[in-house]
Amino acid sequence: MKTFKILNSLAKKRKKKVYLVGGYLRDLILKRENKDLDFVLAGELTNLVKEFAQRIKGTFFLLNDRYQTNRVIDKEHGLTYDFTRMRGRTIEEDLGKRDFTINALALDLERPILSEVIDPYRGREDIREGRIRVVREEAFIDDPLRLLRSIRFRALLDFEIEKETEKLILQKAPLLKEVSGERIRDELLGLLAIEESHKFIREWDELKLLTQIIPEIEELKRTDQEGFHHLDVWEHSLKTLEHTEKILNNLKGFFPKFYRKIAKHLEEEVADRQPRITLLKLATLLHDLGKPQTQAITPEGRMRFIGHEEKGGEMAEEIGERLRLSGKAIETLKREILHHMRPGNLSEVPKLTNRAIFRFFRDCKGEGIETLILSYGDRLAACGPLATPQMIKRHKRVVGEMLTDYYERKTIVQPKRLVNGNEIMERFKLSPGPKIGEILEHLSEAQAEGKVRTKKEAFEFIKETLED
Repeated sequence: MKTFKILNSLAKKRKKKVYLVGGYLRDLILKRENKDLDFVLAGELTNLVKEFAQRIKGTFFLLNDRYQTNRVIDKEHGLTYDFTRMRGRTIEEDLGKRDFTINALALDLERPILSEVIDPYRGREDIREGRIRVVREEAFIDDPLRLLRSIRFRALLDFEIEKETEKLILQKAPLLKEVSGERIRDELLGLLAIEESHKFIREWDELKLLTQIIPEIEELKRTDQEGFHHLDVWEHSLKTLEHTEKILNNLKGFFPKFYRKIAKHLEEEVADRQPRITLLKLATLLHDLGKPQTQAITPEGRMRFIGHEEKGGEMAEEIGERLRLSGKAIETLKREILHHMRPGNLSEVPKLTNRAIFRFFRDCKGEGIETLILSYGDRLAACGPLATPQMIKRHKRVVGEMLTDYYERKTIVQPKRLVNGNEIMERFKLSPGPKIGEILEHLSEAQAEGKVRTKKEAFEFIKETLED
C-alpha cells in the first residue's frame, strides 16, 4: 500500500520504526475486509501522525493525549488509521500486552511482507485452526472487557474459544464489575447487532458473564411460568429473542407487502448511534424483566403477572442508566416493553377498532413497528399447553392488519390536523396550557374513529367536549 511507504518514510526520517498490528493483519490472513488499521511506534508520535494526515489529505484527531493515541480518517477511501505508542521496549513486548493471539501480530513497514509477520504467540496457527486463545492470563486482569470481546470475536469470525481460555473466562467473570457502563454498553450493543445474537447472548450467560452486567437475570431464571408458557422466564426471553431475530432476518417472508419499508425503518439511527433494530433486540431480551416482581396466584389457582410490563419498563430504565444509555434510548426501550402485550390482547377481541389502532400507535410513538415485531416474536416463543395454533394465527393476522393501517391508512394512525391550538384558543377564549393538547388528542381520536371529518365538525366536537 502507498500509505505504508509514506508512513515508513516518515518514521525513517525520525529514526523510528512503525508497525502495523492487530485485527487488520488477522483479517488480511483470513481474506476478510477491514477498513480499520492500527499502528504502533516508539516514543513521541503526534507530529508524525499529523504529517501523515496532511500527506494523505486525511483528518487528524487526538484521541488520548496521555497515551498519545491518534487517529486519521481518510474519508475518500473509507479508511481509519489509529496510532498508539509502543507499550514496552520492543514490539514483542507490546504484542504480549494484547488480548488474543489472533490479534498479537505485527508487520514491520520497512519490510511489509505478509510471510514475515512478527508472531511470538503463534497467532497465525490459531487463525488457521479457527481458535481464540488468550495471550496470557493477565490479559483479562489488565482489561476485563476482553472477557466479553472473546465471544464477539467468536461470533464475528466463527471461531471456537480454546478450553483453557474458556476456563479462565469463567474464573475471571466477576472482574466485569470493574468495567465502566459505557464500555459494557458498546460491547453489548455490538453483540446484539449480529444477525443471530441470541446464540452468543446465551454463551455470555453460560460463561457467567451476562449476570455480571445484568444481575436481574438471575431472578428470571428462578421464575417459572405456566399456561401459555413451557419455559422459565429467562429461557422464554432467550427464545423470544431467537424468534424475533428469525422475523428480522426474513422480513420478506413474514411481511411480504411491507418488508422494504420495515427494513428501512429498522435501519434508522434512533439514539446512541444505534439503529432501531439493535434497541429492539435489547428490549426483546428485557421484555419480561418485571415478571418475578409481579408473579401472583389467583383464587382459581392460575399464575398471573399483572402489571409486569410497567414494572419491566422501570427496571429497563435502571439497567439503561447503569449502561449509560441516552435518555432517548431508554425511553425507546421502555415504550417497547410497556406496550408489547397490547397486540396480543387485541388479537383476542372480536373486532379490531380504529380507536384501538390509533391509541396503540399514539402510545408507542415512533416504536409501533418494533413493538408489533416484539409482540409476534413473544407469541411464537410461548408454546405452553394453553397456546394454540389458532392463537398464533390470530396474532399474525392482527399484526398484519396493524401494519397495513400504519402504512396505508394514515387517516387512522395519524389523522391530518383539522385545527391547531391557536385556532382553538381564539375560538373558545382559552388560555395556553396542557388542556389544549388534551383537546387536540381527543380530536385526533375522533377523526380516527370517523366521527369528525371536516373543520366545521372539529369545532362542533370541541364545543361538545368543553361543555361535557
